[in-house]
Amino acid sequence: MKRQALIIAGVGGRGVLVGSTILLNIAFQQDLPVFSADEYGMSQRGGSVVSHLKIGPYQSPIIGTGEADVLLGFEASEGIKNIPMLREGGLCLLNSPVPGTGNTNLDALLAKKGMKLATIDADRIAAEIGSPLSANMVMLGSYSFFGRPVFSFTKLMAYVEHSSPKRFLDFNRKALKLGYQYAKTFREKGQV
Repeated sequence: MKRQALIIAGVGGRGVLVGSTILLNIAFQQDLPVFSADEYGMSQRGGSVVSHLKIGPYQSPIIGTGEADVLLGFEASEGIKNIPMLREGGLCLLNSPVPGTGNTNLDALLAKKGMKLATIDADRIAAEIGSPLSANMVMLGSYSFFGRPVFSFTKLMAYVEHSSPKRFLDFNRKALKLGYQYAKTFREKGQV
């Protein structure tokens, strides 16, 4: 089985812990060895929240500098702050309305290290479906395009349909689908 180390970074209220829990449970359902650890000291006041998730034969839940295969930045500045955690050749998905990191030097460094960067305007997509709090689901939907087979779109949708509170279910379905479709456009354009 292939190992995978994943970081989800954001701020309190952005769904980082919910996203991490969803991915953790999907891995559990497949009887995969999984570790997780969360950092969320001042999250209730909009502070940083970082989830570490490891799937495979690891000994510890903590992901060190340069060890993450994937970085999901549910909030752009927190994602950028955690880029040092990403390994060379890793994948970074940022919730941002603009392409790149906003820093040409950092974009060049990412390219030099073979790191793939995709920006998803998850906040806009979630707002357009009438549920700004569903931006985390847009990001998970985008990740599911790249997260095969462990976190495929089908597995993610099945879990969300089973576990979402009824009042959020339609929004979560739409957000996942739109996030997946958005990420698919990157592959079609040869950008990631």
